[in-house]
Amino acid sequence: MGSIAIVGVDGPLGDVPPRSLERLRAAETVVVPSASGPLIETLAAHGIEYVTLAGLGVSAQASTPEVVDALVRRAEAGDVAIVSLGYPLLRGGLVTGLLDRSNTTVDVSPTVSPLHVILMALDVDLTADLDIIDARSLAPSVEQRTSHLIVTGVSNKLLAKRVSERLLSCYQPDHPVVVAAGDEGGYALTRATVGSLAAIDPHQGSAVFVPPSRVDRIADFYGFVRTIETLRGPDGCPWDRIQDHMSLRRNMIEEAYEAVAAIEAGDSAGLAEELGDVLLQIVLHAQIAAEEDRFTVEDVVGGIHEKIRRRHPHVFGGTVAGTVGEVTETWDAIKRDEKDGAEVLAGIPAALPALMWAQKISRRAAGAGFEWETLDDVWEKVHEELDELRAAKPGSPDAAGEIGDLLFTIVNLARKQGIDAEEALRATCTKFIGRFEHMEREAGERGERLSEVGIEVMERLWRDAKNREGLDR
Repeated sequence: MGSIAIVGVDGPLGDVPPRSLERLRAAETVVVPSASGPLIETLAAHGIEYVTLAGLGVSAQASTPEVVDALVRRAEAGDVAIVSLGYPLLRGGLVTGLLDRSNTTVDVSPTVSPLHVILMALDVDLTADLDIIDARSLAPSVEQRTSHLIVTGVSNKLLAKRVSERLLSCYQPDHPVVVAAGDEGGYALTRATVGSLAAIDPHQGSAVFVPPSRVDRIADFYGFVRTIETLRGPDGCPWDRIQDHMSLRRNMIEEAYEAVAAIEAGDSAGLAEELGDVLLQIVLHAQIAAEEDRFTVEDVVGGIHEKIRRRHPHVFGGTVAGTVGEVTETWDAIKRDEKDGAEVLAGIPAALPALMWAQKISRRAAGAGFEWETLDDVWEKVHEELDELRAAKPGSPDAAGEIGDLLFTIVNLARKQGIDAEEALRATCTKFIGRFEHMEREAGERGERLSEVGIEVMERLWRDAKNREGLDR
């Protein structure tokens, strides 16, 4: 098998370094992305014949693995050199892909590129925060950065427009940028803005330098983690420093309930705030654990990430699940495998609200086969529990036990019908509050307190509230 060289050259009037020229002339096949642009003029000036990627069966916009496959196939017949304008390492993963796929040497011959020019001319410190991203790899929603950003490979107007649109997702339109483009054997540096990038006509291999955003906005997860570390540190907040898992457990519950309240109220702004409060609790607990060398916030994120991928084999694996029911069956089966023979009811948190706890117990038991055959069987059990409650002495421990049995059976009755008992009871509570508040308003309009009107008036006001519900709908 022949060798593979990745060679960078300058524009049409630039000098090709002797080593690069030697590699090109020695190759049996010289590959270029396309048969147009200044790269072709450079090769023609040196009498070097070439074949395009299209000639190898792939397009100039092909993915890196496709290009690697084509080059490896070609190298089976002799030495191959693929040529790029400027710096040859900017096509993500090309070198590592070739090393993984081929049993030959991969030779790299760089030359000056827009990247070099930007780094030197703008005095960008390579030891500082710096991100280098190819234009084709720039995400649709770019995160706002406190680091320098260089976007390479902005080779045509379409890419310039795409880069502009994606940068506008977080930078202001007037945020300054510098464009480095080939010009008469050298490079021209032009000031522009994020908003005006779409109008530029870049040369092959142009690069765009985006300085850090001046907007003072904390939108970085690890920046938030560092803030919590500071609060817990020697010079931090006295309150935060003395907290532990036990002292914060009620806060976790309260913040979760407040987030649910915002969801039910349809309050998007409130939900964003409450989710932030929930996140605060998560990061606080992770920081406390990290200080005790038990786990870190990375363990928290990594664990749930791995679990979600593992429990969705129909998305990230080779299985198929076409319905919600099939997805649920797969999820439950994977959970059972993860428990590795653990008892069916093990792991259900006893700290859950009693109704939610009962639902989880009921579902687990039914999933293990401990289930009534029909809905009528559950109804029969409900009547049995009612009879036992009637027979118990009112207010006695026996009556309390029978009330619990009845409530648990009602939970099973709801589950058997596909009804979430927690949501059903919550809806009833909300409905009751609405009716009761209507009664209070009606009594107030008569100049009376509701507690003073008597039960007959209350019942009439209650019926009126029920009737109004139908009118409101």
